[in-house]
Amino acid sequence: MGSPLLCQNECLLIPIQGRSACSSQYRHNALHKTVNFLTISMRNPLVPDVDKSELLQKSWLSGFPDDVIADAAACGTLKAVEDGALLHARGAEADGFYTIASGSVRFTRTTADGHATTIGVLDALGWFGEISLFDGLPRSHDGYAVGPTVVLFHAKSEFKRLLNTYPAIYERFAKMLCLRLRATFDLVEEAAVAPLPQRLARRLLELAHLKPSVLDAGTPARIREVPLTQEELGHLLGKSRQSISKLLQTWEQNGLIQTKYGRISIRQPDALRLVAFPEPSPPRSRTPPSTGRNIVRRSKETT
Repeated sequence: MGSPLLCQNECLLIPIQGRSACSSQYRHNALHKTVNFLTISMRNPLVPDVDKSELLQKSWLSGFPDDVIADAAACGTLKAVEDGALLHARGAEADGFYTIASGSVRFTRTTADGHATTIGVLDALGWFGEISLFDGLPRSHDGYAVGPTVVLFHAKSEFKRLLNTYPAIYERFAKMLCLRLRATFDLVEEAAVAPLPQRLARRLLELAHLKPSVLDAGTPARIREVPLTQEELGHLLGKSRQSISKLLQTWEQNGLIQTKYGRISIRQPDALRLVAFPEPSPPRSRTPPSTGRNIVRRSKETT
């Protein structure tokens, strides 16, 4: 074995013959061209000091006993990724379960014409990855970091061990998945009958976590910003950017929202809810009221 080296990221590089492995998140591309290295991370300045137990207690293990939370915290690993990093790819085998400690994760699916359609965005205290662990099927979408992001990762084997050791976690996930299924039914009905203003208002409320969505059903409301462009909103709703822009301009003039570069801020969520869920109009009477003209006509017919 050759002499160890230190790269600019302060990772210890040890030459290994016959294979290339990298246990840190950094890629030493230039060095890998000439020699294979085993990378051992000595210090990762990107991972902040996160209290894993506190994170779990505030997210998917809320209300569980301390010993359960301590066990889950002990077997989880913190990972820091940069903006745009792919956390998991559609079609890939499930490797584990993720809890977001900081930052955000955007979930997308790429259409046949190459457009990436955003399904949803999760922020700190959100979690994802359980569906493929339960049904054994590949990942259903791509997950990308939005800005510098830190996640607590539980490997597939550790996540299943937690489920088997503490069966109450199964019930917790069953309830959360039922919430997501109900939200999915709402989306199907909405796409068939709701006009564009209602659909757009509902998506904005969901993406700002002011209303449960398919992805974040069961998580508390926290922010009032939607980190999507007008074009991405158009892809999400199957409408043109021009149609989305026209509606947003009207709402911004009325003070409901504020458009920023790459994101939309919800200024008046209650007013936007009235657009998303308008009050039903009272039913109309089927019997038309009598008029003097009708009375005259009937009197002539009887004479």
